[in-house]
Order: sequence, then structure tokens, then C-alpha cells
Amino acid sequence: MSQTTSPDGRIASTASRPLRIAVAGGGKMGQHHIRAILKLGASVRVVAVADPSADSQKAVKALVPDAATYGTLDELLAREQEVDVVHVATAPHTHEALARTALEGGCHVYVEKPFVETAAAAQRLIALARSKGLKLCAGHQLLYEAPARQALELMPALGRIVHLESYFSFRTVRRMANGRVPLRADLQLLDILPHPVYLLLCFMEAAEPDERTEITAVEVGPGGTVHALVRRGQLTGTLIVTLDGRPVDSYMKLVGTNGMVHADFVRSTVQRQIGPGISGIDKVLNPYRLARQLAVGTTTSLANRILKKQRSYPGLSELFDAFYTGIKGAGELPLSEESILETVRVCERVAHVMGAAAPGEAQMPSGPRTFVTGGTGFLGKEVVKSLVQRGVPVRVLARRTPPNWEQMPGVEYVAGDLGNASLPAGALDNVDTVIHCAAETAGGWAEHQRNSLDATERVMRAAAAAGARRFIHTSSLAVLAEAKGGATLDESSPVDPQSKARGPYVWGKLESEVLAAKLATELGLEFRLVRPGPLVDWRSYDPPGRLGKRVGNIYVAVGSKKDQLAVIDVATAGRTLAWMSQHIEQAPAVLNLIAPTIPTRRELVERLRRTNPDLTVVWMPTPVLGALSLFALALQKLLRPGKPATNVAKVFASQPYDTSLMVTVAAAVERDAASARPRHAPAGQGDAAADASERDAVLV
Repeated sequence: MSQTTSPDGRIASTASRPLRIAVAGGGKMGQHHIRAILKLGASVRVVAVADPSADSQKAVKALVPDAATYGTLDELLAREQEVDVVHVATAPHTHEALARTALEGGCHVYVEKPFVETAAAAQRLIALARSKGLKLCAGHQLLYEAPARQALELMPALGRIVHLESYFSFRTVRRMANGRVPLRADLQLLDILPHPVYLLLCFMEAAEPDERTEITAVEVGPGGTVHALVRRGQLTGTLIVTLDGRPVDSYMKLVGTNGMVHADFVRSTVQRQIGPGISGIDKVLNPYRLARQLAVGTTTSLANRILKKQRSYPGLSELFDAFYTGIKGAGELPLSEESILETVRVCERVAHVMGAAAPGEAQMPSGPRTFVTGGTGFLGKEVVKSLVQRGVPVRVLARRTPPNWEQMPGVEYVAGDLGNASLPAGALDNVDTVIHCAAETAGGWAEHQRNSLDATERVMRAAAAAGARRFIHTSSLAVLAEAKGGATLDESSPVDPQSKARGPYVWGKLESEVLAAKLATELGLEFRLVRPGPLVDWRSYDPPGRLGKRVGNIYVAVGSKKDQLAVIDVATAGRTLAWMSQHIEQAPAVLNLIAPTIPTRRELVERLRRTNPDLTVVWMPTPVLGALSLFALALQKLLRPGKPATNVAKVFASQPYDTSLMVTVAAAVERDAASARPRHAPAGQGDAAADASERDAVLV
């Protein structure tokens, strides 16, 4: 019978009764742990959870009503005398301290990935666990998913392994459901990095069991793409992790002298080609074999997930079960100390290279700063880029400091959340102009009140108090009222008096615009209002939301093909706002920022077809949209009586616009860029001006 001895002499049997499990962290990941533990039945029992959040404690109680809840792990261990295992499912920077607390309390410890942030910290925990006769496990659950297990079983059939590739591409979290600011992109990358790393190391160890692992090269490219080479004996493995690569994917590829295995962790399938495959018949039939394997495997995997009602991560319960079995002495531990340590070591090396990938040194020009809120967003980045190219000193406010690869040399970055707190001390020192690009882009009424209206008032009052003189506010073209009787909308057109019928976004933009104009008069700020149309990037085209919606590989385009849809290239918008900030006396009081020549919906869809040749386009005519909109309005009033109903037809509607003012402004921006262009640069070239393709795109 296995026993665990705690520092105070307490001895608890772990073979004759269920293991008593405590979880540190009751958030999303902690709840996944609890669900996975519950799947193991009567052999284990969740007895307590530690989390300071009342909401997390409530969510935990819904899963395990009998579990006790505490604010801290220290409190939990002081009150719960017979905890066998502690799961650490908190933020990565807390892992070492909490794991140490659990070990010193006589508990075995499972630590969610990333295990810890440095190899030195991993070694400290491993040494402490050894000294106390306790067991450690890391959150390497992909090793217990079906694709990994099948691929390991097939390895001997592949002959001598000559190539191993671990690939992971993912999309970063842009916003959190609980309203908190998500981790910045580079930290999200480091958070998932252990998955592809431990997969690669596991298969390399299986191929070369008697050798040691060595990291030979690590590179971090633009946008957060990591390439690493890892050597073990005569075998070199390739690690690729990317934030930008699409589609989202996760796979392990094994190539040997007698075939190939592709383990797909997104679809939970394995495709294999066993045998040399060099004959003509092999070359003909292999694609069909792979297609059959993919179709059957994907269908089977999807059916299993639905039938089993999989709510926790695949492989998690299996890894827990293996760890608990090892604790009871009935089997080997699922992970060796070496595998945990090597995974941390590789991740630490990548983190070091990412940290060193800082922007080049650049002296910020002297003089008053231009302050850009939302300067790391889609529009804000282009504004900052154009200002830097003009030699303007720039200070950027963003909810979080951007990754090193996104920072521009010579730009000051200040982290702050205008919706929830005052600006950081000194953020507006020596600022003469504010370009306010930050605003809420999703969420409900409360989010738009906080992050559009409240944020606008906060930054305007702070700017005036700090001595800033000029303020440019970015609103949205969507705030204008619908044109009547064939009229054309221009800068003097009225705003929509029924903005709430257009949804929270339009309401937030309109109300913050009205508030900004009022405060500018009150505070004595020189004020300019800019209303961009839907932003597009001709360099990497993604259609505007008002054009339609993508569903898988089908694009539903809405409205008449001949209708014009006012859009603006984001690079052009950035140059225009930068020009306005430097020539505010010449800039119009109000500007509808749209392409001087407005493209039709057909032209925008054709552009999409060129960049997505496999896309199927389905048109939804305006009458059909109108009928669906009436149904949606009735349904909203029925389900949410007393609350504003969104008119879907208005959201997708096309309006006629007078672009004469924008034509004049665009010409002024181009003249100014031409005057700043180096004499040796041909027209249309140079950082200060749009290249020819961009100018052509604007004049679609």
C-alpha cells in the first residue's frame, strides 16, 4: 500500500481510498481540470479549490457542490488536512511559488503548462519534490491524446527517423469574456509554446533514446513566428510556432526511411504512408489513401467528441489518471523529470530570443509629443507609422505594451486602460496634440459606455489639464442618419437620431462624438472630427463587415452588386490623420474619411475572390435582407422587451456619399508627402508616400 508522508508527520494512505485533490485556480483552466478529474469516477475526489474571485468560486461550486472554497492555497492547506494532490492552474508567473507551497505542505503537484518560466525554477521544484518523496507532473496532455499515442506506436514501422517537425499556429485572444485585458501576443505565444515543444522532445527521445537534447538555433521573425532547431544525437527536429500562419493548425510530422506519419491535433487524426512509396502505383494511390484516412478519421473524431460530450481538453483526464496511478505506485509516472526540465529549457531559450528582439535604437526627435490612443490597433499603428516617418515625436497609449516585434523604433509606449482608470502619471507630459483612436469595437452597451464615452472624457480632460492644445477624435461614418429621397451624405449631414437601433457600436461612436465636441468647447481645445468608413487593408485584404459574412468557405455577400460601399484603406487613413495633426489649421473641422472613388460591392467581392480563389460567394439580395431584418426585430422585441433592438438591414445598408472634400484632402496629403520625399526617389516610392499599388487601390 502506497503512502505519502507530510512534513508534520501526517501519513495518508493513497491506495485504500480515493485520492483527495485540491485545485489552485478556479478560473477557466481550473474548471477544465475539475471536469477532467470528475470523469475519473470514484477513484478521486475534488475536496477544495483556492481562488480569490467570488465568481470563480461560484463557478466551481456549480461543478463540485461539496468542494470547499478558499481565497488562497495557504488557507486551503491549513484547513484541509488530507489533501494528496494539488493542481496548480493559475497564471504562469505564480506557478513556482504555489507548487513550492503545495510540496512543502506534503502534497504531490500537477502544474499546468507552462510548468515554470525558467530552468532554474524547474530544477528547484524537482529537487524539493525529491527531498520530500513527492511526485511532480506538468500539463503535457497532448502526449495523451490519440494522435500522439498512435504516432508513437507507428514509429518503429517508419525505419530510421530522418525528419521531425512540430508545428503550431494559432490566433491570439483579442478580448476576454470576463472583461479583463488578455495577455499580449508574445506572452500568449509563450503560454502555448510548451505544447509543440514537449511533443517534439518526446518523439526525439523515442527516436534517439540514449542521446541528449541540444538547442542549436532559435529565430523569432516578424509577427511572432518562431523557428527553432533541436538536435538529439544524429537527429535534428524542427519547431515552428506562428501567430500569423493560417489556418490554425497543430501537428507532428514524422518522416523515416520507410514512410511518414502526420499526427493532427486539431482534427485528432493520424495520416500515414508506411512503405517506401517509390513505385508509380504508390504515387497514384497514396493521395487517395491519405484522403480516405483524413475523411474517416475526422468524421470519427468529431462523432466521438459529440457522443462523449467532451468539455475538458482531450488527453487531460488520461494524463491525470496516469499521474494518479504513478502516485499510488501502480505504474510509472507519465513524465520524467528530464522531459519536464528540457521543455522548460527550450521555452526559456525562445523567451530569451523574443526578449532580445527589441526594436533598433532610435533617437526620438526633440519637441512636443503627439499622443496616440489605441496606437497599437489596426488604425492606430498606421497613424503612428506615418507620424514616425514624418519625424514627429510619438507617445502611444495602449492597454498593454506591445511585443518587441511590434514596437516601432523611437516611439514611447505607455500601458493604460482609459476605460477603467486614470492615465499613468506623466503620460501627457510635453504633449501638444492628441489623436484619439481608442474605442470599443465589440461588446454590449456597458462596454461601449466605459471604453468609448468614459474613455473619451477621461483622455480629453487629462489632455487639457496637461496643456495639450489640439485634439483629433476618430468616430465612424456609421453615425450619419440614413439619406432620404436620393440625397447624398456629406460632412454637414445630420447624425442618426435613433442610434440605439443601430446597435451598441454605432450608439457608442455617436455619443462619444457628441461628447467630444462638447468637451472641446468647454476645455478650449482645437478640435477636429474624423469619421472613417469601414477600414480595409489593401495589402492584406479582409472584407469589411458591412459587405457580408464568411461562413466556413462560403461568403454571403449582402445587398445589390451595383451599390457602392464607402471604405477607406487603413494606410491612407493613417497618413491622413498624421497630416491633419501637423496641418490642423488647414484640416477641415469634420472629415468623412473614405476612398475618393467609392468601390461597388461587386468590386469588393471580386477583390476578395482574387485573394481567396477557393471561396464560394452567395449573394443575399436587399429584399431578402429586409425580410430577415423585420423578423429579427420582432424576435428581439419578443425575447428582450424594453431593450433596444438592432436593425440588421441598416447595419448592412449602403449610402451615397459626396467625396469632394476627401478628394481635396487626399490631394493635400499627397502634395505634402511628395515635398517630403527624397529627391532621388521616383514618384510613388519612399516611406513618406504611398506606393503605386496603394494609390491605385484607393482609387478603385
